[in-house]
Amino acid sequence: MFLLLKYTSVSSQNVPQIETLTTEHGLTFRDVRSIAQDTMGFMWFGTQQGLNQYDGYNFKVYNSNKDNPHFIEEDKITAQIKIEASKNELWYVASEQIFKLNIETDSISSYSEKNGVKGSVLFLYKDVKEQIWIVTDDYWKASSGKAKQYIQKFDGKDAFTVFAEEKRGSREFTHIISDNNNNMYWGTILKGVIKYNEDGKQLSERKLVSFIWYGEEMFYAQFYFDKANNQYYFPKGKKINGVLKLNKTTNKFEDFLDVPLPIYHALEDHQGSFWFAAEEYLYRVDTEGNVQDFTKDLKKHLDYSKINALFQDSNKLLWVATDNGLFKIRIKKQLFSQLFKTEKEGWGNTFRGIFETKEGSIIAMCESQYKLVGMDALGKEFEVPLHSAINNSATPIAASRSFTLTKDSTAVYSVNDNLIKINLDNGLITMFPEFNSRLNITSGNPLIALKDGSLLFGYSLSKLTVFNPESNESRLVFPNLKMEDNISELRFFLASKEENIVWVGTQNKGLLKINLKGTIEAIYNTKSVPALSNNTILVLFEDDNKLWIGTYGGGLDCFIPSENRIINFNKEQGLSDNNVVGILPYQEDFLWISTYDGLSLFDTKATSFQNFYVEDGLTHNEFNYTSFFKDSKGIYYFGGMNGITKFNPKPILKKVTMPAMRFTNYSKYSSKTNEIFKYELEKQKVSVIDISPYDQYFTVSWTMPNFFNISKNQYYTKLEGFEDRWYFQGNSSSIRYNKLPSGEYTLKVRGADSNGNKSSNVLSLPLTVHQIFYKTWWFLGLVFIAIIGFIYSVFNYRLQQLKAMNQLRTKISSDLHDDVGSLLSGLAMQTEMLEMNANEKDRLKLKRISKISRDAIVKMRDLVWSIDNRRERILDLIERMEELADEMLLPKEIVCKINKGNLNHHKKLPIAVKQQLYFIYKEAITNVLRHSNATKVLVSFKNNSGLGYLKIKDNGTESKKDSKTGMGLENMKMRAEKINAEINFYTINGFTILIKLPFAF
Repeated sequence: MFLLLKYTSVSSQNVPQIETLTTEHGLTFRDVRSIAQDTMGFMWFGTQQGLNQYDGYNFKVYNSNKDNPHFIEEDKITAQIKIEASKNELWYVASEQIFKLNIETDSISSYSEKNGVKGSVLFLYKDVKEQIWIVTDDYWKASSGKAKQYIQKFDGKDAFTVFAEEKRGSREFTHIISDNNNNMYWGTILKGVIKYNEDGKQLSERKLVSFIWYGEEMFYAQFYFDKANNQYYFPKGKKINGVLKLNKTTNKFEDFLDVPLPIYHALEDHQGSFWFAAEEYLYRVDTEGNVQDFTKDLKKHLDYSKINALFQDSNKLLWVATDNGLFKIRIKKQLFSQLFKTEKEGWGNTFRGIFETKEGSIIAMCESQYKLVGMDALGKEFEVPLHSAINNSATPIAASRSFTLTKDSTAVYSVNDNLIKINLDNGLITMFPEFNSRLNITSGNPLIALKDGSLLFGYSLSKLTVFNPESNESRLVFPNLKMEDNISELRFFLASKEENIVWVGTQNKGLLKINLKGTIEAIYNTKSVPALSNNTILVLFEDDNKLWIGTYGGGLDCFIPSENRIINFNKEQGLSDNNVVGILPYQEDFLWISTYDGLSLFDTKATSFQNFYVEDGLTHNEFNYTSFFKDSKGIYYFGGMNGITKFNPKPILKKVTMPAMRFTNYSKYSSKTNEIFKYELEKQKVSVIDISPYDQYFTVSWTMPNFFNISKNQYYTKLEGFEDRWYFQGNSSSIRYNKLPSGEYTLKVRGADSNGNKSSNVLSLPLTVHQIFYKTWWFLGLVFIAIIGFIYSVFNYRLQQLKAMNQLRTKISSDLHDDVGSLLSGLAMQTEMLEMNANEKDRLKLKRISKISRDAIVKMRDLVWSIDNRRERILDLIERMEELADEMLLPKEIVCKINKGNLNHHKKLPIAVKQQLYFIYKEAITNVLRHSNATKVLVSFKNNSGLGYLKIKDNGTESKKDSKTGMGLENMKMRAEKINAEINFYTINGFTILIKLPFAF
């Protein structure tokens, strides 16, 4: 065994995790002078072409372009920008003038000489009490040699007051800072550092190291105070540079960072480490005094020539402003160790099987070099020198993927095109050629040790072999398997806790449950019940009552045999990738899952995922199947495409609180105006969003301002009132809805970062989609009222017409009865009187006239009765029929009986029905008199099944056609048709007329 120098192993140190933000991402100008963060978590960058607000996805620009809705008068940022958190206001210096921006309203306040500002603003500072300070310079206003510099303090209203003043040097260099006691330190050219108390009293004056600037000696210096109120000094002398720290005991400055460069910016991060920036160099000094130079790492990502500012945001992310954009450096303790990783990016040393020796060494197969390499308990790397007495192949473990130790852990078994045994002490390989026909070097060749120490291997069911190394005996599990039942391309074996049961994952046939006694207990695939998510199985793990199945492309399946149910977890639920290659349990409720794109920690109880990637310290995002292991000390190992990732899970379980999510804006397209309207939600305190019926679609955007690796944030949405579950949106930070039905909705949004750390809040936005006016309740109500009004008007009009008609009918019937009836009666009477005295010849003529007059009176009476609206009841019809029978049948001694039945006698009949029924009845009676020898006539009314029946029957035996017209029966049919009635004639046992009406009496 010997040390491997070609591999790199990185322990749990702080590896730089760097991202950039440049004009390619939307930054308006590359030279960033200053950085701040507002109370909503958004970042602000001051450039020489304006202010940029950044929400993690989009930039909002404030500049002097008058067409810009976010217009500011001066946009050349020449000094710091500061956020006054209590008021959420941004102070900035542009073109050496001081301004204040109200972030919520976008209103600008400018401060000039009338507000007490003494001249050009050179420096802006905010102390621990959030008091605003500036350094001003009246060089351009003062007479020669009289120029001064001033420290001025904002009075909290609208003016700056002078706190201190000093004679200006030949240059504008200046710097102020306060300590934890709010004492103010002013770096000047002529007097060095002047210290004031909070009331403006000068406490000390100290000239430290000077430097020569174009022939003039300058004592200008910069200071920094850490959280413990320690003082640091940045000398700029010829021989002294770097950082000095004040020894409070001796009151002398001592070396803290010895670098040959002047330092201009400093910051203490949340871990207590210090960051110092020179012109283009960035150094980090940790709590133990170790110095790390980040300059080369920065230069790998972005070219720049000057660092302008350092800033740590609320997410503990370090921002570095340069003259060519911004760096984001994640200050995070490395949780993962990297073993056997090459320095080059991409694929390097790929690994498969991993196992532990009895001495505690970890050994793994480096697939790309066909070697077994390891690390002992002391962290020393080694290689197992492989050799074979029989086969001199230089690659005896080529295509080996699975490894299993012997009982005494002195050797390890593996399979490729042979079953091989490797002695771990000397690397001697023993081969078992008798099994060559049962193995296939191009197959997965799984291998496991059973409970009794036997080995199970074989690339298909027909070749599946149990081999006992101690007795050297072997047997086929399925010796008599039919060809059609054989399944090849076996990929993974897992011995079940159930006796003699082995779970088998296959290349494309799904999951098999086999009994080692030679039976196939069950087959599960994408078409079975329950169904798998994919037929390619890469890894299996069984706990007390579940079988976890890692698939190729289908994610993670959880099979619960007791319920015969499979639950699928994939990227939509937060899994890092849908190709699962390794599963290891942790504690009772967690699973570590390696995939083709990251490592996931799955909380099986909460069904939530934390994901980890290269930026978190993994050797590579893509892991290999059969390359995962947990050692005897509880340390986890996952092999991938460039080395092995090693870690202790305990510190990783600590979750990070993510910043609050915020809605940023929404937009909608109106078909009525053919315009897109945009609204900023982070400023407008919107209680509800109103969506017009003319809005074809609307889009809502949000952000979770964690800023690092933000492209891997994951979001879920739910539109309450429209959707009944959460929908996975991936890393999209907006959602669009088209033509929602009218109603009240609430849009809910939740998110998590790439590691599965959830946002500290769930966004909620009420939405009201208004109904188009012609579908609103009030419009429908008005339409309903209008329809009712129209119907009422028509009904009332018809009613009035009917009333008028009835009145007319009554008048006509009365007039006919009174006037015409009197005339006809008088005519008949006069004729009869004349008849008495007339001769025989005239008497016949007068008698005929009298008869015609009497017939006219009868017909007129029938007509008057039929149109009289006061005679519309069924009872009126029956009474009229009885009168007619008495008049016509009684003189002929023909008995007429009318059976009224169980009718509603007071029901009104339509005038047409009353008329036609009466005239049909009259025609029938006339026919009885003229054409029948009947002695009885029976008339009956009846209702049946909603229909009305009228039957007229006589007992006559003779019936002959009317000699004059022959139209009697035809007239009856014509009258029946007019009232939609059906009429039939029967001659059995007399003559019967049956009328069926379409309604009941």
